[in-house]
Amino acid sequence: MTSQRFNLISLHDAIDLLGVSRSTFDRWRKLKQLPFVKIGKEILIDKNELEQWVRHHSFSLQNPSFASGATTTITPQEQSTITVGYQSGTAHMWTALIMKELGWLEEELNIANPSRSVHVKWLDAANGTLLLQGLIGGSIQIASLGDYPIVLSQSLRQTLPAFRPVLLAFDGKTSGGQGISLVMRKGLEINEISEICQWPLSSAAQSSAGYRLSKLLQSLGGHEHHFEHKEMDECMAGIVKRKLAGSVMWEPYISLTQYHGVGQVLFPEGMGENYLTGIVADENWARHHKGDAVAYLKAHVRVHMFIRNNPLAAAELISRAKGIPPEITASIIAKVRWDAIFYSKDMNTLQQLSHPLFQEICFEGEYLQHAINALKLPLVSCDPLEGEWAVEQLY
Repeated sequence: MTSQRFNLISLHDAIDLLGVSRSTFDRWRKLKQLPFVKIGKEILIDKNELEQWVRHHSFSLQNPSFASGATTTITPQEQSTITVGYQSGTAHMWTALIMKELGWLEEELNIANPSRSVHVKWLDAANGTLLLQGLIGGSIQIASLGDYPIVLSQSLRQTLPAFRPVLLAFDGKTSGGQGISLVMRKGLEINEISEICQWPLSSAAQSSAGYRLSKLLQSLGGHEHHFEHKEMDECMAGIVKRKLAGSVMWEPYISLTQYHGVGQVLFPEGMGENYLTGIVADENWARHHKGDAVAYLKAHVRVHMFIRNNPLAAAELISRAKGIPPEITASIIAKVRWDAIFYSKDMNTLQQLSHPLFQEICFEGEYLQHAINALKLPLVSCDPLEGEWAVEQLY
């Protein structure tokens, strides 16, 4: 009999359902108040029992002291919630996924202020536009965004004066746009690249991939909006089901189409400008919650170091969380530069992307510098570093 027949879900699915980190989930489980079934080494959770447990403990779940097992009374003034928006479906932003799985943000927040309890909510979004909406509305405090959504946030800064997005650090980087490529359906014969203008294509709207597809079509004489706007899962499904000719995708979808033998990559070297991802927060929130912002960046830098120093362990963790073969996750993270530092070339790349919008990119290096200092690592300037990327990835 399958676990589905007994209405059982996996540990990872339960964690995603609750929107908490693995460490928080383990604490709840060890208190013997969260029901679970253990079959061999596998932990399974009955979905109905989990729903009843959540309803029963709804007050406790809102009280962060429950997550830590604390018995002391915490005043409302000492309680707070931080919502982190991330995109587990984008490989260059797997930092937040690893941070969530390891519970390092909660750990850093506790180090920053042991007397205060903070509940961390994790919002896994399909695209950066959804995260931007959360940042604007105040339901998200920190978010991982791709380069085009970062630029778009700066444009919205001018449109919505109360919204003050600021770039706090970079995340995954690759030169020449590697990590974003045009994937065509397997078996299509392409004599001239311009032929793609006549075929059904797709990519995510207002995204780094969508921007590059628009630019490519424009350069080929096609209409820059001659493609369907779909989420990346839908783009891949369209190629698999042969309903689409191709799509501009980001990793890990590029590697997955090759792994399953359903797609051919036309631009394996990448598409255009350096592909950048970064951490964005509202300036007003960061200013009034400096300790929280620095705590996040400390965890961010620690995860980067973990990926660089323990790539196989990082690949296995991502593989378990996402259900992607570990050889794929290992191959992808090896191609990404995990470096939070600001370089002039990074800022120039974002400025080039923002050229149609004529926006100045607002960044703040002070928070990252405080995080580096707190980790007792060699300090760097708050200002962007000049020249090419250092051979050694810094932070």
